[in-house]
Amino acid sequence: MALKNNVLGNMYALTVLTPVMPGSEAGLREYLAGLAQDKSPLARLPRTHFGRWVIVDELHADPSDRKTDVLGCQYLVFSATLDGDLSSYLDELCEELAPEAEQIWGVCIGAPHPTRGPALKAYLLHNQIHTTLFFSAYPGSTVADVRHSIELRNQTLAFAVGAQGLEPETLQQAFRAEFGV
Repeated sequence: MALKNNVLGNMYALTVLTPVMPGSEAGLREYLAGLAQDKSPLARLPRTHFGRWVIVDELHADPSDRKTDVLGCQYLVFSATLDGDLSSYLDELCEELAPEAEQIWGVCIGAPHPTRGPALKAYLLHNQIHTTLFFSAYPGSTVADVRHSIELRNQTLAFAVGAQGLEPETLQQAFRAEFGV
């Protein structure tokens, strides 16, 4: 599948680069580190395949070159891979993550206050970097498809473990009952 306008299959790649207000970096770093990985706020957005915030201190144009590009300030990078269109996803993000958005983008230069709704959406779109390359393990699958596949895999594994030693006829009946075949 070819990448066109941040899109690959059903996926959209969003990358946003926002400058962090000098003096706010340590607090932002601490806040981001405190977000529970098993209960990420991005989990409240059911179309998110992957999402991450990273603070960039310096840039290396070429990894083999030790010379760094000096930035005027540190930058927050938000990267997400999502199902469907960007506009409705940002609407959901700007409302659902409003408490976190205030803590995250609220310390970035030019961010609206309050950090929510249409003003936040416009800010994120203004700071979007268009993606020329991204990877997705399942570009034709939605988050719901992936979750369903994982559930089916777990169900199949549990059945296989529990069905060990069953006689063929009993195994066939159990399989049909378990999987509705």
